[in-house]
Amino acid sequence: MAKHDYEFPSDWDEMTDEEKSRWYTQERCRRQAMRQDTPAGRALKRQAERAEQYNEHEEIQSSSDTESHTAEGYAA
Repeated sequence: MAKHDYEFPSDWDEMTDEEKSRWYTQERCRRQAMRQDTPAGRALKRQAERAEQYNEHEEIQSSSDTESHTAEGYAA
């Protein structure tokens, strides 16, 4: 079990050590910027909020599509 709160990119296993190191550095910088009350930090927070809202919308849409396909299957 991993003891971290990182969400690795989907191609993590294919990344080189150098690419992983760069990713970790960028992620740590991003997290630090989000903790600060600066224009960059506020922009990153807004971006994260929009991404979360988008993901929630996609989950609801996917669930709705599944339910409608199931209902259509019973109507046949």
